[in-house]
Amino acid sequence: MSHHVIMVHPALAAAPQAVREEARRRFEEIAEGLSGIPAESPFWASTRVSRLCLVVEGWSFFYTLDDETLRVTELRRKK
Repeated sequence: MSHHVIMVHPALAAAPQAVREEARRRFEEIAEGLSGIPAESPFWASTRVSRLCLVVEGWSFFYTLDDETLRVTELRRKK
């Protein structure tokens, strides 16, 4: 199963373009790696109850995994 990366939340525009581009590259690598995890793996149950976060240059991209979608849901900047 391959995952699509969705990063369209309006709040994401607050991050510099270079940071967003790096985050997208990393999310695409994550999505590619997810295809190797069997559907029955306990990993998937864990992702439904855990807050997932990717940090790029002090910007935290929070995301969810569902069906075939990796969706960025929130952005925060380290103060």
